[in-house]
Amino acid sequence: MDNLISVIVPIYNVDRYLRQCIESICRQTYQKLEIILVDDGSTDDSAYICDEYAEQDSRIKVLHKKNEGLVKARKDGLMLSSGQFIAYVDGDDWIEPDMYKCMYQIMESQDVDIVMCGRYEDTGDISKAIFHGVPEKRYGKEQLLDEIYPRMIVNHTFFEWGIFPSVWDKLFHRECVERFQLTVDEQIIMGEDAACTYPCLLNANSIYVVHKCLYHYRQTPTSMIKNIQNYKLERNQFQSLYHTVLQTLEKSMTIYDLREQWKKYVLFLMVPRADGLYKGYEKLNFLFPFPHVKRGSKIILYGAGTYGQRLYNYLSKTGFCKVVGWVDRNYIQLQRMGLPVNAPSFISEMQYDAIVIANMYKKSRTLLYHELSKKYPVDAIHLIDERLIFSSLTIKAFGLE
Repeated sequence: MDNLISVIVPIYNVDRYLRQCIESICRQTYQKLEIILVDDGSTDDSAYICDEYAEQDSRIKVLHKKNEGLVKARKDGLMLSSGQFIAYVDGDDWIEPDMYKCMYQIMESQDVDIVMCGRYEDTGDISKAIFHGVPEKRYGKEQLLDEIYPRMIVNHTFFEWGIFPSVWDKLFHRECVERFQLTVDEQIIMGEDAACTYPCLLNANSIYVVHKCLYHYRQTPTSMIKNIQNYKLERNQFQSLYHTVLQTLEKSMTIYDLREQWKKYVLFLMVPRADGLYKGYEKLNFLFPFPHVKRGSKIILYGAGTYGQRLYNYLSKTGFCKVVGWVDRNYIQLQRMGLPVNAPSFISEMQYDAIVIANMYKKSRTLLYHELSKKYPVDAIHLIDERLIFSSLTIKAFGLE
């Protein structure tokens, strides 16, 4: 069928959220959809829910398979699909009713290879609008070379996005995405979207960025953080991510050299997990990457996002530093999610050696630093040290040589 959009939904044990996800796709105002539900060996009621909806809507195809991970699920869904255009939705998320109508109309009217939109990050009952870090407009190849590629992965500062790596906030022409999705290493479990998206964008002739939020990305404590189960396996997976995508990018260096941006992106993923990925981490006498926060310090941890949660869990488990307080401006919602987070005003009630700002995004952490420096001693407030992150010692310790 002409103008058919294949929507691929990888699903694994998300029965709590799956009905909302599927219904949001079925109720799209753009009706020429092929909905492919890939049940990746779920052990909850997800498989039953998939079959239930397939009986109600003839556009739905269900693939039940053994559990092989997100990358393989997306590949299998893509190979089963027949649409001229490809879209992805994760099984615990949902989309706005006009998402594909809006994106398809732009795709056709602007004659581009990829359309991408903004998203809502939904944490409990709080919804935050998030946009790509480039202006809303059409970009042909000349504009991609001049305006997008120099800031596509790392938007000039560590870390700020240019184009988000996610595949689910984009609509792709099939021929643009297919070869890159099918070559993503299946052992990758973090950064798998980037392994497809950035090579795809590098080889696209045109894109359109629209600043309208059409996708709902659900954040829960379990989706925001994952404990390392096997340190050696985890290191191997990140090294595979880095080196396999690097090889792909090297083949396209005549278009634009993204190697340095790619290295910074992988470091952005690895730094919050340094306790399991940094070789020799246990021998450090300071809290990486805060070189002036010494082992055994009493600290206030400011930030309960992905990085803050990871750092809090590590410190609570090991006692590397003693966390005497954990604070975040979004403390009410985080408390509802079961996290022991207090209001920032809690800092004034505690005795501490250091306030550690656990935030990977430069604009956010700089703003926090300026706010805190008005109330507390500057020498007690600590930001991540970018020089340490980019040092040859760190690159070697992470295996990114």
